[in-house]
Amino acid sequence: MADGNGKLKVVVVGTGGIAKAHMKGWMKIPDAQIVGACDRIPERAESYAKECGAQHVFTDFEKAVKCRADVIDVCTPNKFHTPVVLAGLAAGKHVICEKPLAITPKEIEKMISARDKAKKLLMTAQHMRFDGKSQSLKKYISNGCLGEVYYGRAWLLRRRMTPTWGVFASKELSGGGPGIDVGVHCLDLAMYLMNNFQPISVTGIAPCKLAKKPGIYNRWGDIDPKTYEVEDLAVGFVRFANGAALSLESSWMLNMPEPDIFKISMFGDKAGAVYPDLVIADEQNRMLINATLAEAPQISGHEAEIQAFFNAVTKGECSPVPPEESLQVVKVLDGIYRSHQTGKEVKLN
Repeated sequence: MADGNGKLKVVVVGTGGIAKAHMKGWMKIPDAQIVGACDRIPERAESYAKECGAQHVFTDFEKAVKCRADVIDVCTPNKFHTPVVLAGLAAGKHVICEKPLAITPKEIEKMISARDKAKKLLMTAQHMRFDGKSQSLKKYISNGCLGEVYYGRAWLLRRRMTPTWGVFASKELSGGGPGIDVGVHCLDLAMYLMNNFQPISVTGIAPCKLAKKPGIYNRWGDIDPKTYEVEDLAVGFVRFANGAALSLESSWMLNMPEPDIFKISMFGDKAGAVYPDLVIADEQNRMLINATLAEAPQISGHEAEIQAFFNAVTKGECSPVPPEESLQVVKVLDGIYRSHQTGKEVKLN
């Protein structure tokens, strides 16, 4: 690899919270090594480098991507994904980037062009695809047991749990609120499980009804209504080219009885399935049955996604999460925001 010792060399750009999860993944691979840490806050980059044993510390990503390495791992705020990814590819590095791959579809199209020019791998770190339950259910569905999956429902909802740290409330830095933060997780996973990345239209709303109310109770700390710039609910109804449909609900602040809900349901013409419960709704001998998949390996999604990317790079395989799929996911999210502004259905292709 980069220095001849046979290890895949990695530079991590953006050393905040999610970068710690990536670090655990890289450090579990004997043939991988984090050699550089980059953050605009020097102390944070230095602390990260010390923890993982990286030799190089940077505050400028333009310099970091030119480090003697094989991979750039992008863990910055959403706004900076595109410039770092493009710089990494231009420097001849493979790139793995946290979700969402970019804030807008046009940015991802630029990334795809840059990837093709560089002839390197580009992967979105959609870690929920890689946990044990996701993988077990994907394998089951891929065998055709549900038949034609014609409708899906994806919820990732929280009751009064708006993050009050980092840049979550910044429209400029994050691109949106729960839609682009947690909605991207369940939307990507639902489209992955349905094996359907051909959305053609979306209708949606993305209002802010609770978060900006002065003095409103929030379990994760007080919200400053003056600096809160994003939605607190994002809902979309997606139509696909094959006639299938998907409803998406994501929120940080919904007034609901449960503290949180994360569920994806898929409905086929043979059977249905529910994640993460792994329940299969079927019939046998003219009897309705609910069965449960008995085996789901205990796998950390974050660690498994890093391993999958490592395998793809070292074995010359395709990207485990192709940017072409992430492009369709972001088209839907972008469409929800545009539909909310116009009050109309948005055509995606």
